[in-house]
Amino acid sequence: MPTQDPAMPDYGELCALYLDPDHWGRGFGVALVSAARARLFDLGFRRALLWYSKATFVAERFYRRDQWAPDGEHRTEEMWGLKVSDLRYRRDLEESKRGY
Repeated sequence: MPTQDPAMPDYGELCALYLDPDHWGRGFGVALVSAARARLFDLGFRRALLWYSKATFVAERFYRRDQWAPDGEHRTEEMWGLKVSDLRYRRDLEESKRGY
């Protein structure tokens, strides 16, 4: 989908990617993020962003391995009565780099 940030109109956004921890390490996450990137590319986006919670160290390692990089932006949101700190990551979308 297009990013919800009006300052970045050319970016697609990966809004959420959740995988049951019992299924980690089996390639499902790689398949999901690869499919999401391919879909954004097919929709015409050549760059994408995502927000991830600073508290999820496993997610940080996962996204960095998939060539996402932090751009220095952060936000704090309230979700279900809790304050959540997020970091923004960006990635170029290239047809030749759809997988790990």
